[in-house]
Amino acid sequence: MKQVVLFHAASTGEYEQLKPILKKIDRSRYFILLTFFSPTIFTVEKDTTLADAVCYHPFDFPWSAKLFFRKFDIQYYIITRNDIWPTHLFIAQQLGIITVLINANLYRDQHYNSWFLRKFMKQIFSNFNLILTGSERLKNNLLNLVPSEKILVTGDSRLDRVVEQKAENKNPLLPECFALSRTLILGSIIPSDYSVIFDGFAKYYPNGSQSLEEKDQRIIIVPHEINKSELLIIENKLAEVGFPWAYYSEKEKLKNSRVIIINKIGILANLYKYSNAAFVGAGFGAGVHSVIEPAIYENVVSFGPNYQIVDMAVSLVKNKLATVINNTDDFVQFLTLLGNPSKLKLISENMVNFLNEQKLASDAIIEAIFPDD
Repeated sequence: MKQVVLFHAASTGEYEQLKPILKKIDRSRYFILLTFFSPTIFTVEKDTTLADAVCYHPFDFPWSAKLFFRKFDIQYYIITRNDIWPTHLFIAQQLGIITVLINANLYRDQHYNSWFLRKFMKQIFSNFNLILTGSERLKNNLLNLVPSEKILVTGDSRLDRVVEQKAENKNPLLPECFALSRTLILGSIIPSDYSVIFDGFAKYYPNGSQSLEEKDQRIIIVPHEINKSELLIIENKLAEVGFPWAYYSEKEKLKNSRVIIINKIGILANLYKYSNAAFVGAGFGAGVHSVIEPAIYENVVSFGPNYQIVDMAVSLVKNKLATVINNTDDFVQFLTLLGNPSKLKLISENMVNFLNEQKLASDAIIEAIFPDD
């Protein structure tokens, strides 16, 4: 009889991390139950072939957790990243279910300096049988909460997924001129990034679109939100620096445009194939967004000062493969790389060497959870 393995993904990001693992699970031995919390991802993926059954994760009440685990006779309860349900964890332990946290991302030990919070988190994390994380740095942070014998460094399966996505990226999204020019992409930017970005453009491209043409450079702008109010702000900022633009949806204009605004969600990861340099957004806000996608396409990478939340960003900075932007002058200095092909080539080659040293995580994760397979 197959053992029932529950994989939980809160939303799209967590599900993407699970995909490389789900593809390699021995389905002849394990029945895969996949749960989501977000209706957005559930509606799209409820019929996925990567699982035997898909449903919503129950709310975190003792009675719903106990009923859910018993009804499906679950043997493994596996969570990715940070979407931890304390009551479910406790009930799972009481029922003898093996509990695993994969891609654990406790990125700052300072978060648990207070006695009360540390005690609370220790109690929650004590209900995991096994915790798998992406690096020794993250493991050292986790040691504040759990004993070392519960922690293994297996890598982050997000890297596996990004490698898969690159191999699958065959459909052209933009005219070839964006790949042939030296192109900057602003990935998933938010309002707190705008002053540095657009003040930097005003300094580096003093004559607006004429400067872009003289330098033979192009810009791809990918806002984190594509609602009308956000797009209008970006339009006004571009007008102030003298940049005409086209929207991605205006296909007939793309070939002759040096600045485009992406008004479609879900394609950012595949757009990095057209760029040489990337500024990844939200580093002036709560924390930088994913940097793996531009890195995998050998972009020169930059982001704001709040990058510790992303372990890959920390590694890129440590290996001098990413630039931390603290102010407008830093951003202008970063833009000068677009005019230095030899420097771009050197960083690109070093990025390839760095990525080749990174181990894919999905096999290690499966081996750690199911050592007898």
